[in-house]
Amino acid sequence: MTPTTKIYDPHAARGVSGFLSDLWVGLSMVELWRAFAWDEIQHRYRRSALGISWIVLSFLMFVAGVSFFFAGFSGRGVESFVAYVAIGYAAFIFITGNFVDGCQVFTSSSVWIKAVSLPYSVHVYRSLFRSLLTFFLQMVVVIPILVWAGIRPGAVTLLFVPAVLVYLLNAVAVQYLLGLVAARFQDIGHLVTSIVRLMIFVTPILWVREGLEGARALAADLNPLTHYVEIFRAPLLGEMPRSTSWLVVVVLTVAVWGVVAMVAAAFRRRLPYWL
Repeated sequence: MTPTTKIYDPHAARGVSGFLSDLWVGLSMVELWRAFAWDEIQHRYRRSALGISWIVLSFLMFVAGVSFFFAGFSGRGVESFVAYVAIGYAAFIFITGNFVDGCQVFTSSSVWIKAVSLPYSVHVYRSLFRSLLTFFLQMVVVIPILVWAGIRPGAVTLLFVPAVLVYLLNAVAVQYLLGLVAARFQDIGHLVTSIVRLMIFVTPILWVREGLEGARALAADLNPLTHYVEIFRAPLLGEMPRSTSWLVVVVLTVAVWGVVAMVAAAFRRRLPYWL
């Protein structure tokens, strides 16, 4: 007798259990989605002389430009403001990048989805791994900036670890959710891209949240990205994040997972027909 190969059927289980099964089986295919992600990165920079070094260079150019023009208005020292911008911008890119990538995560993989029986989450993990590599390269640059700014790690610094875990949880849920919605409604991708371009100005990246009062402070606090950035940036700056920020982030994380579980349970089986 010849051995048989078991083919995964993404629609074998329905409802929320089918969605959770999709996530778990896809997570176990580490070699596959990691290879997909690395191939995409190589393809993007294939004909570039500097390759993925452009990720670091473009990040440094932004941090240097913002620091040069805005440090004098921040109320912080130059070194402290440079670190503030660098950490905040790295977090902002990772968070908003998952919104933009999520709108394309399934449509850009339509050939694979129609031709091969794989968990849909494989494409989410591929996209997330690519974002993580960019995030890692940017944080490698941040470390010497923190040393230059005289910021030394302490006990509070370890609070950045749960922040990263929360980032990953949100990234999986957001990409899966937006991937399904954008596959059905193509205009969602353009809407999300437009909103992301605006968010850089209303999130405390170019400016400092501390010291704001009245309507401006309220507007900053009503922006969820303010809290997501703070829980990561504050510990690395040696500061304690506000408990309000952690409360907002936890509530939103639970909410987005509840929404994606319901949407995926109801509409995941229709994905191949929408592509």
